[in-house]
Amino acid sequence: MNLLLRVEDTFEIPAFGGLVVVPGPLAQDYGGPANLEVQLRMPNGSAVQATLTVQWISQTPPPKELRWGCVFRGLSKSDVPVGTEVWYQPAAQPFAPADGFAAR
Repeated sequence: MNLLLRVEDTFEIPAFGGLVVVPGPLAQDYGGPANLEVQLRMPNGSAVQATLTVQWISQTPPPKELRWGCVFRGLSKSDVPVGTEVWYQPAAQPFAPADGFAAR
């Protein structure tokens, strides 16, 4: 498995459909958009499986580094504490476009 990101902050944003975790991976380091089956490795040592939507999220002003937006639907801030590591299996992940979002 590969580390996709380490959660530094979370935001519950209903307009995006769930819990946004930041920072997302750099655009050049990951070939999204996609829905990924991921493993969340919590700071307390526990681990759970979840689905992560990797998509473009517009920001104003634009960020200095172009990063993917990462959204967990159905999870809350207490489910994904700061310090959680998000791991995925790149070889086992077929490209699965995130509904309604196209690569730019």
